[in-house]
Amino acid sequence: MNIHPVLLSAKQLTISHAAKTQAVIDGADFDIQQGEIITVLGPSGVGKSTLLSAIAGLHVPENGKIELSGKPVSQQKSEMAFMFQSAVLLPWLNISENIAFGQNFKKQTERNAAEIQARVSNALKRVKLDHIPHAKPDTLSGGMAQRVALARALAKSPRLLLLDEPFSALDELNRAQLQHLLVDLVHRQEIAAAVMVTHDIDEALLISDRIFFLSGHPANISQIWTLQSSHPRNLWEGECSTIRNEILKQLHQHQAAMLEKI
Repeated sequence: MNIHPVLLSAKQLTISHAAKTQAVIDGADFDIQQGEIITVLGPSGVGKSTLLSAIAGLHVPENGKIELSGKPVSQQKSEMAFMFQSAVLLPWLNISENIAFGQNFKKQTERNAAEIQARVSNALKRVKLDHIPHAKPDTLSGGMAQRVALARALAKSPRLLLLDEPFSALDELNRAQLQHLLVDLVHRQEIAAAVMVTHDIDEALLISDRIFFLSGHPANISQIWTLQSSHPRNLWEGECSTIRNEILKQLHQHQAAMLEKI
């Protein structure tokens, strides 16, 4: 992978939940470069979503710092967009209105109505829903609803897109199409970078430039894999096959360690 400027930097992160005395993540250090997709893998409950929330500025670390383009993420929320497992669409608004929702919130860049509409139209075209701009959420399939959620993120023109298993409930065809679109968006620099939490090893191998493996109690990034092969990738040959086996080994080791504690 070519070296690009660092977009986001995290140093010595310690993150805890309010109800817990022990840290969920302790001492995490990593950088995210412009033009790359990072996926975060690890055992269930290890803290993947917690780490993503901290990157988004939604969860304040007890120690350490996270900077986007050299500034604290708390000051850069308008530079980021978040996609969740569900589309979280407002049922009383149509597709276009859902995509436009939030564009005029206080901490967003001020835009006039014409600019917002242009952004909405462009986002609809990008996710191939420009033929039904006035459809209501209750008429959409799961795949179409997640396309609207992605379009809403794109309309913000974020530099960093954060995704928490947004394709996990989709059928194979819709999932593959949105994975391909995400790769295209980042590699064409329509979005500077993306970080996705996933439980799906194949998804990580298909879209990632780097894979972060989160493990331990408290958790840290125990291994990073860099994928060099071009897209589309063959999951069953070369580096993908090798990395899959290494990931499975890590998961099995974690499971064995947990069973020893029972």
